[in-house]
Amino acid sequence: MMRRLTDAEFIEELRARFEDKEKALTDIRMMTRKLEEVNARLQESEALRSNFLSNIKNELNNPMTSIMGLSGQLSVNASTLDCNDIKAIAELIHEESFVLDFQLKNIFMAAELESGETTLTHVMVDVVSLISSIIDSFSKVAAKKNVTINFSPVFAQATEVNGNEFFFVTDSEKLQLILTNLISNAIEFSKEGGTVEITLSRSDGMLQIVVKDYGIGISNTSLRAIFDRFVQVDFGTMKAHRGHGLGLSIVRTLVDLINGKITVESEIDKWTEFTLILQELEGQVEMDSFSSEGNDFLFDDEQQF
Repeated sequence: MMRRLTDAEFIEELRARFEDKEKALTDIRMMTRKLEEVNARLQESEALRSNFLSNIKNELNNPMTSIMGLSGQLSVNASTLDCNDIKAIAELIHEESFVLDFQLKNIFMAAELESGETTLTHVMVDVVSLISSIIDSFSKVAAKKNVTINFSPVFAQATEVNGNEFFFVTDSEKLQLILTNLISNAIEFSKEGGTVEITLSRSDGMLQIVVKDYGIGISNTSLRAIFDRFVQVDFGTMKAHRGHGLGLSIVRTLVDLINGKITVESEIDKWTEFTLILQELEGQVEMDSFSSEGNDFLFDDEQQF
């Protein structure tokens, strides 16, 4: 036989059940808010992804269409064109091929990073030669915009240049792609006739590379998001600058992989400065390979050939 509850016990039971119900409702509200937040992020991510796919389609199709059209014109009309016309067409084909190659390298690296199959190659890299090579590859792009690129290695001995000072153990391919993206952005977002400054220094075993442009700058809001995948400072079908919002996300991931850190500071409509700090990779240095991309490798006297 059930015991009859006193009035006090009955009120306490009602209060407990009411609190349980309120707690359940609160939990449901919290869960609903979290689901709404997740849904909003998913919608934002999907919008960014759609925008990325649209951008990347244009970034690949535009140079490919130009290459096809220009090479077709050259093959059909070669006999009627003079040397200057042929040279101009060849330069345009090279320019579009350079853009296409750069975009594909980013896409392939993004796919490699996504798959988790990225490995590190430890080599002794001549960083001065590497940066000089990248600058040289952008010479025509910079000249077209009348942008001057100044590169200043800061040697420890101001009166005596030590040629081995900037040999550094790292992954040359990944460092090259990092710097290619940073220098490409610096040129792209510079104002017509502007300047890009690149400085290189080494202290306490750490390598520091600074890439600074005096262009449009980046707002504080955008600074917090520029390393996110698919994010661009400007976007849409009428955006002023080419690109697909993938480069800086790759830069951040690669910097982490090669044991580094990257920071960015900017003042809107004045300048933007990326600072890359690296420490040498630990492990066995591979000495049996050679890169033609501006990288020199050190050999012992017995190993020279």
